[in-house]
Amino acid sequence: MNDKNHDLTGPHEGGEIDRPDVRTDLDPIAIVTELVSDDPSVAELVAFRSAIPDLKFVAREAKRLADEALRVRFAAGFDAVPQIAVGLTLVSLSFTALVAVWPSDNLDVAEAKLALSEATGPYGDSQDGDYVPALSAETAARIRVKRAAFSVGELMLPPAPAAPSAQDRGLGDWPMRHYDLTTILPPAGGPAVYVDPNAQRWVALLTNAPDLSRLADRVERLIKIADRLFALARTPGNNATELRRAAEGAQILAYLTAAQVAIWPAVRGSAGVQAKKRVVRAIDDRACRGDPLAMQAAVRMVFEDASWLAKLVDGDRMATGIPDWIEIV
Repeated sequence: MNDKNHDLTGPHEGGEIDRPDVRTDLDPIAIVTELVSDDPSVAELVAFRSAIPDLKFVAREAKRLADEALRVRFAAGFDAVPQIAVGLTLVSLSFTALVAVWPSDNLDVAEAKLALSEATGPYGDSQDGDYVPALSAETAARIRVKRAAFSVGELMLPPAPAAPSAQDRGLGDWPMRHYDLTTILPPAGGPAVYVDPNAQRWVALLTNAPDLSRLADRVERLIKIADRLFALARTPGNNATELRRAAEGAQILAYLTAAQVAIWPAVRGSAGVQAKKRVVRAIDDRACRGDPLAMQAAVRMVFEDASWLAKLVDGDRMATGIPDWIEIV
């Protein structure tokens, strides 16, 4: 991962959310969300909303680390292979959640979403046209949720890259999509290429787990703030636009923090499990609200993906259940 804050936090005006002491080596969601205090001001939320992350970088890291986690699991010559794979997978899921939750603010964001969606699934949708569709209910739900999580609205995208003309060369690298992660990253599988000399940081990642109860409190508080600011922004006034931007910032923060709670494994019967249940209730309640469908689907997707991460950590000791959601996607 890059050690520069601006790779994740993006450019922004003013210094409201600058914190040079924030760690930049692990937990991408923490890098982005912990820049805002637990009791944020309107200016803080507006600054956060304006600081669009470099989601093309984020999408690359999500796929790169996910691929490397699989390589390491089948590699020889590494100490503590399972722990390294857990750390790589956890950070990869955090990057994926960041791409899925962030709104489609511009073409770069939309391209990052579509590229990561193409590189990671959804699976089960490639049957030939002469076959009767045959999907289990669970697989069909998984496909719906994943498609919704990475939806950007097709009408905002320009035409795809043109096909080569008769005189064009470089055909082996001719772009097939706006932004194709499979052509700019090493192929998945094969020998491990993990060369980070500080592999111990991945092994020790779970020892630096955040306080999930505090994060659950933060989710509930930010949802309340977002609802209040959206209501205030509907009242005509000079600051209505600013209040709406602040409300959007609080909403994004709430969903990113919910994804963070979903991703981090928790031991069965611990306070972390109760925190996860609180976040599930808070997000499930938004099914009856006007929150963006892509954000709700992103958190649902992450909860399911995180259940596999928890099994990788220790399926006998960690909470691995998948929530039952109100079916809106």
